[in-house]
Amino acid sequence: MQENPLPLYHKVYLLIKQRLVAGKYAHDMPMPGENALAAEFGVSRLTIRRSLETLEAEGLIERRQGRGTFAAPPADDGHAADIDTLMAHLDQMGMQTQVRLLDLQTLPAGAQAAEKLALAPGALIDRSIRVRSYGGLPFSYLTTHVPHEIGRHIPRELLASRPLLAIFRDLGIAVAHAEQAISATLAEPAAAQALDVPVGSALLSLHRLVRDADGRPVEWLHALYRPDRYEYRMHLQAHDTPGEPTWLAARPLPLRA
Repeated sequence: MQENPLPLYHKVYLLIKQRLVAGKYAHDMPMPGENALAAEFGVSRLTIRRSLETLEAEGLIERRQGRGTFAAPPADDGHAADIDTLMAHLDQMGMQTQVRLLDLQTLPAGAQAAEKLALAPGALIDRSIRVRSYGGLPFSYLTTHVPHEIGRHIPRELLASRPLLAIFRDLGIAVAHAEQAISATLAEPAAAQALDVPVGSALLSLHRLVRDADGRPVEWLHALYRPDRYEYRMHLQAHDTPGEPTWLAARPLPLRA
C-alpha cells in the first residue's frame, strides 16, 4: 500500500497543528520563524508559509506585524462529565453542538447490525448518517442504527435538530446502560468529505451499544472523530486490588470537541 499521498505543506500543517493543540507553543512568545521551521522539517520556506496560512485561516495562529507568529489563545475547554453521568453528558453535548442529517433509510439489518440489536436477520432497522459540528467546524461522523419499531416514531426533522438521547426520553425509552469500544481507523471517502479531511487520514473510531432499563439494545452507533477536534480523556485513580494496586476509572470522563 502506498504512503498516504498528502501534499507536503499539509503534512507540515498537521504536525504544527498537533503541536498547537497540545500547547507546545506559548501564547505570549513568538513561534519559531519560517526559516527555523523550514530547517526543522526539511522543507522550503514556501511550504512553511502555505502551512502557516492554513493555520491562520483556521484561527490557530496569529501573525503580528513586526513581532512574529503566535499561537492563538486557547478556545473553551469544551464539555465534561462524570463517568456515572455519561449519558447525561452526551445529551448536553448534543444540545451544545450542531448536527446535519446526511441520510436516513429504513432497510433490512445486515448481519452485524442484527446481532448488535438482537434482531432476526433481515429485520427492519432505521439507519441515519449525521455530521456533528462545534463552532461551525465538523468533528464527528455518526452512523446510527435503531430498530425500526423505534425508528418509525422518530421524524426526520427531529434527527436533524435534537440529540437522539433526548428523542428517546420523549418516546418514553429509559436509556440505562451503554457499552463502547474505542480504536483508530482510516477515513473512507464519504467520512473524509464530511469531516473535511483527506481520504486515508487517521480518525478516532468509537462503537457504542445503548440499552434500555430492561437490557434491550435500542441504538448501535459507530462514530468517527477528527482527532484534532475531539479528545477523549479519562481520569484514573489508584486502587488496592488483590495482588497489586491498579488503575481504575474515576470521575470525570471528559469528552472534548
